[in-house]
Amino acid sequence: MGANMSRPYTGTKDGVARGARAGTKQFQALMVYLFQMRSLGIYSNRTVRGGSSLSVHATGRACDLGGTDEKIIRAINFLVDFADDLGVEAVHDYGNRVMPGKFGAAWKCDRDGWKVYNAPTIGSPGAKWVHYEISPAMADDPDAVNAAFTDVLNRIVAALQGLK
Repeated sequence: MGANMSRPYTGTKDGVARGARAGTKQFQALMVYLFQMRSLGIYSNRTVRGGSSLSVHATGRACDLGGTDEKIIRAINFLVDFADDLGVEAVHDYGNRVMPGKFGAAWKCDRDGWKVYNAPTIGSPGAKWVHYEISPAMADDPDAVNAAFTDVLNRIVAALQGLK
């Protein structure tokens, strides 16, 4: 359970998609339902904000979720804790809710850890959203997304039952 080994980070190596991929849509729908958050979007063929490189949103594998501080913290912790199980490759904490700092922080699978930014990179003080990216395999397979979420949630329920 959890993110316990480094995996390759895809970034934008898979190129521009035609739209949000089926597995990405399913993943976002499950996150919206589980954490009672708003989908702020998936696909957008654009560059990163404030830069010239392609955004992972253009690959159809990146999502943004909006909500309260408490919901954002819970979603971030869930995504990082079960990153290996769910094929999560990156999580951006724009509003510094999980990691201290002023300019945001990003967790990535290839370092299996957080990077806190000391200059205006991704941060947006008071930002009310979280950004995450999933693997191409999960992005293309809604059945794999459903199976991964089912497995994770079953393990959570079993652990909670063990606390009785």
